[in-house]
Amino acid sequence: MNENKSKFVNFIKNRFNINSKNGLYLTIGFIFVSFFTYVFFNFIEDLFGSNETLAIFDLNLLNRIQDLRTPFLNKFMLLVTYLGNWQTILIMSIIIIFIFAIFKKWKFIIALSISSIFGELFVYTAKNIIKRQGPPLRFLLLLEKDFSFPSGHSFISIAFYGLLFYFIFDFAKSKFIKILSIFAGCSVVFLISFSRIYLGVHWPSDVFASLASGIVLITIIITFLKIDSKFGLIKATQKQK
Repeated sequence: MNENKSKFVNFIKNRFNINSKNGLYLTIGFIFVSFFTYVFFNFIEDLFGSNETLAIFDLNLLNRIQDLRTPFLNKFMLLVTYLGNWQTILIMSIIIIFIFAIFKKWKFIIALSISSIFGELFVYTAKNIIKRQGPPLRFLLLLEKDFSFPSGHSFISIAFYGLLFYFIFDFAKSKFIKILSIFAGCSVVFLISFSRIYLGVHWPSDVFASLASGIVLITIIITFLKIDSKFGLIKATQKQK
């Protein structure tokens, strides 16, 4: 009994050991992935279960945000939402990959490519499986032809911009730059996501579910990068081969 208890205590201690590849980084990553995966599938369950509470929440929040509209904000939100267009992401990806290549940040290039490509595939697949219709025409300031759930712009705001600003945070030596990267990253993610609700092209739950699934993706990527950076997982795998 005492031996089993000792093994359990050691197991828990190892999960929070920062010097173990199966320790703190993996534990935090697992907690984040588990929680936000639950959040995402909870939204899906509510959708397929025709949850009236979710429908009322979406409609009430959409109406409240509509009350904020002004001619200036309309133009500003249209500009912000273009940051999440695939054309913008493609151009920025080419520029960023070129910059990372100069600094020989090959892992960053691979991670950003995986995050962006997988993100696009995930959103496209989910939209065409769930096939949720967007808000009524009276809310629209921008016409969208595809399905509403999940929000592709909101997902890419995490999968691309969120990961990009994490790289800046990780690469920067200055504390000021690190703090600025966190603030800038959160601001970009918030503005792009908010613009989709403001423009009436998505229900709020589309956006929240997308953010949850986007966090799952970059958590997996960042966790792997942190563990590899500290313990050299890729080099160790290559040596074993």
